[in-house]
Amino acid sequence: MNGGVAQRRTDGVQALSAAQKQFFDGNGYLILPGFFDAARVAEAKAHIGDLWADRAPSNPLVVDYFGPPVRAYLRDTDAAVRDRPYKLNDVHLCDKVFQNLSLDPRLVQVLRDVLGAQPMACNTLLMERGSQQAAHFDTFYMPSPTPNMMCASWIALDPVTDANGPLFYYPKSHLIPPFRFSSGGLHAIGAEMADAKRHMAQIIAEHGLQEERFYPQPGDVLIWHAQLLHGGSPITDLEQTRTSLVTHYWTTLDFPDPAGWVVLGPGRILQRRGHQHVAGGNDTAEVDAFVAALRTPRKYCDSAPPDFDPRGYLLRNMDVFGNRADPYVHYALHGRAEGRGW
Repeated sequence: MNGGVAQRRTDGVQALSAAQKQFFDGNGYLILPGFFDAARVAEAKAHIGDLWADRAPSNPLVVDYFGPPVRAYLRDTDAAVRDRPYKLNDVHLCDKVFQNLSLDPRLVQVLRDVLGAQPMACNTLLMERGSQQAAHFDTFYMPSPTPNMMCASWIALDPVTDANGPLFYYPKSHLIPPFRFSSGGLHAIGAEMADAKRHMAQIIAEHGLQEERFYPQPGDVLIWHAQLLHGGSPITDLEQTRTSLVTHYWTTLDFPDPAGWVVLGPGRILQRRGHQHVAGGNDTAEVDAFVAALRTPRKYCDSAPPDFDPRGYLLRNMDVFGNRADPYVHYALHGRAEGRGW
């Protein structure tokens, strides 16, 4: 594991050596110890309380919580939900504190070295307890248009122990040919997830993959490849928080039109998109507003059928809208093969 630890340079610039890049390419992950200092960690942790306290109707943040699963606006969610596992979605779209963590200039340089291209933040998950999510590949949910041009960062804001649900991962799993659904793609098809789970169990056994767990201290960062098999261990002590910020990054190679970017500073780019959808509102009006604001790369518009209706596609496929996916891009990459209509 030590080969995956990036060392700080004396000039204060965080970048990868050839050995560190080789370790990431060979193992599918990289650890950056003490990347963020105690002041940045304390600021971020304290700020979570500010997010929960904001009950303004204009607060766009959406939270997912469990037992049974619920998606709701944070402004409408009882504060008691903070005491159980939850995910606060896409704080990077509207909050400066977490934008500045996800797109820290030094972190962006590391991500650029990992990806070999300009990273673009496309999704964030802020959690105060472990996800307890089963082993999975990120490409089940948000595969990049160009294969393997995606990675994720996991920023620790609490110490992690076996009691609070550490992240686990399987080094080298990203090197194994991925499971493909009947569409031919990597994007999950719900009815076929049982087959995908059998595939994951099979590759673990056949390739002798060994589970490792991430036990960071506050300020440590883990970066992983989109095809690294990983998940969240069970929580045995819900009194212990395990606060973390997870960010997924695509690259501007797949979204080259600057109209689809929000630029925070040199090299600090996030995808221009809306917040997650909460069912029960005025779905038609929300879809209309979303479609009106689209900045779709021309290659995806040109590849769509002449009669393709992005509004009808989203209204007929609300799961696509729920993830705020561009209808042209989704249809080109997944919907056509899945037989989705509009």
